[in-house]
Amino acid sequence: MSTVSGFQPAAISNIVLLGHTGAGKTTLAEAILHRCGAIPRLGSVKDGSTTGDFEPEARAHQHSTSACLMFGTYAGRQINVIDTPGSAELVGHALAALPAVEIAVIVVNAAAGIELGTRHLFHAAGEAGMARMVVVNHIDEHLAKLPGLVDDLRATFGASLHCINLPTGGGKDVIDCFEHDTGTADFGSVEDAHKEMLESTIEMDDADLERYLSGEAIEPAKLRADLVEAMNRGHVVPILFTCATQEVGIDNLLHILVEDSPTPATAKPRRVRRGEELVPVACDPAAALLAQVFKVVTDPYLGKVAMVRVLQGRIDGTTAFVAGNSKKPLKAGHLLKVQGRKHVELGNQAFAGDIVAIAKLDELRADTILHDPAGPDDVAAFRPKYPVPTYSLALTLKNKADEVKLSAAMGRLVEEDPTLRAGQDPETHELVLSGIGELHLRIALEKLKNRFSLEATGRQPTIAYHETITGNAEGHYRLKKQTGGAGQFGEVYLRVEPLPRGTGFEFVDDVVGGTIPTQYIPACEKGCQDSLDRGVVAGFPVHDVRAIVYDGKSHPVDSKDSAFRTAAKYAMKDAMSKAKPVLLEPIAALEISVPDRYTGDITGDLKNRRGQVVGVDMEGGLTIIRAQAPVAELGRYASQLRAMTGGHGNFTMEVSRYDVVPTLIQQRLSAERKPGEEKEE
Repeated sequence: MSTVSGFQPAAISNIVLLGHTGAGKTTLAEAILHRCGAIPRLGSVKDGSTTGDFEPEARAHQHSTSACLMFGTYAGRQINVIDTPGSAELVGHALAALPAVEIAVIVVNAAAGIELGTRHLFHAAGEAGMARMVVVNHIDEHLAKLPGLVDDLRATFGASLHCINLPTGGGKDVIDCFEHDTGTADFGSVEDAHKEMLESTIEMDDADLERYLSGEAIEPAKLRADLVEAMNRGHVVPILFTCATQEVGIDNLLHILVEDSPTPATAKPRRVRRGEELVPVACDPAAALLAQVFKVVTDPYLGKVAMVRVLQGRIDGTTAFVAGNSKKPLKAGHLLKVQGRKHVELGNQAFAGDIVAIAKLDELRADTILHDPAGPDDVAAFRPKYPVPTYSLALTLKNKADEVKLSAAMGRLVEEDPTLRAGQDPETHELVLSGIGELHLRIALEKLKNRFSLEATGRQPTIAYHETITGNAEGHYRLKKQTGGAGQFGEVYLRVEPLPRGTGFEFVDDVVGGTIPTQYIPACEKGCQDSLDRGVVAGFPVHDVRAIVYDGKSHPVDSKDSAFRTAAKYAMKDAMSKAKPVLLEPIAALEISVPDRYTGDITGDLKNRRGQVVGVDMEGGLTIIRAQAPVAELGRYASQLRAMTGGHGNFTMEVSRYDVVPTLIQQRLSAERKPGEEKEE
């Protein structure tokens, strides 16, 4: 295994590539690596030869399916690059990378313009306190659209966006407008762009602004320091132009990253959480070790690999550290730099600001803080706000013998993806996989097959209906069996009453005079609970019922616990069948974010789904629709919403309550699932 050396904080640039699918992030990463000399030639997304898209799922879909780490060296600076998926359904991988870097590079397709993913990720990076720049890619074929796109970018994201370079030579090159005040551009004015950048930059320093206004020249080094501060504060967001496939603008992008952009030493400090407070961490290599695991993957040769951002201090293979509030000391053994699928050993130390990998330590999990054993153990990782899974599948294995293997494999996938959930539904007992949408879960199933040799199919999960009663009623059952030996005898009289929604089950012993001996009362309670597993309407669990046992009979020889348990069970069923039983369905609370022009379509569609709009607000240029709708009507809503809004819609949902199912639907479900007559036990 080859080795590389570590870099000090001032000689590192950490960037994450964000943007919608098709913007060209993976090709941009490939061009950066090529210009850094890290790879001998450009790979292609189409033929699956890029450094970043090495996983079989990425090659099959021809776009990134998880975040990928890469690195190169340019002009004495180490450039750590994280390429992320652009699909809205895979946004968890992009958000998880934000705490690891200082600079978010928002990549925009010159042809497609600003897409939903662009808006979301631009604002997410700002909320994470990161410097941002916008790279307009694919300029070679879309020069005529660029002036309008720049106007759209400024209108959408604000006046802080300024062109730091401009295309020239018919899109074959770019001219740096921060360093040059004259030149020829394919659109706009180099002089005007230079003036905009200069004036916005020096506003960060009152003394420099006064010198500038008095006609004094500002030293280039001071201007660069002002620009770094302006980017840190979000006062300046540079716009750059590239054509990654032709490597146009890549050298200037690297030059700006090296000369004009924040490093870990000059950026806003990364943050950790102590209690409810977010605390900045100075990027000091001389301080005690503090690092954050921001991603874990499973490598076929190395096993578990944790991607780590060193926040402060330094670490090598022999450095002792602990994970979270554990007291167990750990050592990395070997530190690795990740280059797509390849791993290069770090020959010396990793300093504050660097991104490295640690293999074969199962104790390391995403969002774990690593720290010096003597350091505080109440520090937690800063976590971005991840979207809540809204689409689920019930999994069925092709080979039932693989169930134990499936559980371990799903645990690995969930650990790698912060927006993936898996577990057994406590009511339906189905293994349910939940994510952001159909594509998200399809890729998860592909990973199960490709990585773990597990073939599973998915279907819509069974809706967890409930049953309850709406009236009072009495029930009776007498069990009398004689089979030649000792018999069974138990007789139970009881009443049932409805309880408020969400109360659960209550049992009341109202027996007077010992007609049911005290020792059999617990068996009666168990029998009543047994009857709740399968209701009398459609065989779903029964909730919110009070059972009052008030009378019965016993036999001095034949009565026993099992007899009274059975008698109570069937007395309960008798009573519930007379107590106006109904079916309840789960109702989800939804929050739907769409551009205003789709509001009417969304509200109309919700009515067709038996939904009810409870509120409409405007927020950040989007319409926020708050509604409630039955879960049964929302099985494929994630993909259907995207289809209705051209990919610009997003939503969250969670079950908020249960409500009575309409009569016709209850009749249909009852006919499909009518509980058969149970035989006495």
